[in-house]
Amino acid sequence: MSHTLLAIDLGDFAALVLLDLSAAFDTVDHDILLQRLESSFVIVDAALDWSRTYLSGRKQFVRCGGSRSPAVPLICEVPQRSVHGPVLFILYVADLAALTEEHNLSPHQFADDTQINGPCPPSQVDDFSSTVSGCVNDVADWMRSNRLQLNQ
Repeated sequence: MSHTLLAIDLGDFAALVLLDLSAAFDTVDHDILLQRLESSFVIVDAALDWSRTYLSGRKQFVRCGGSRSPAVPLICEVPQRSVHGPVLFILYVADLAALTEEHNLSPHQFADDTQINGPCPPSQVDDFSSTVSGCVNDVADWMRSNRLQLNQ
């Protein structure tokens, strides 16, 4: 946010995009997460096995009044109200930073909240607008391919 204010103070234009995900922690795909932990963060052996165990065996059911549905295994979800859930989510979406930076914009992430911002001189506002739109489109595509739901 301070980058945005600084740009405006200098007479430049600035964009700030706030991304909101629907049920972000509930849509983290276990297989994608485990593969990312291994390939991007070199979490292997006992640590990867611990992560796999932590994610496996979780079930959910729906209760309505006195009735309850059968429990079904969860293949997507990290516990939001746990110490590890937010950390696993941050690792799951870590590639967003590089994607945003490819557009020469700055990402700021905290758990499931992501901000994208960047400045431009007034003479380049049309090109900058296209850059920001392209970045948001690429982020939306990345979200879809990783089973995350970006709110419009």
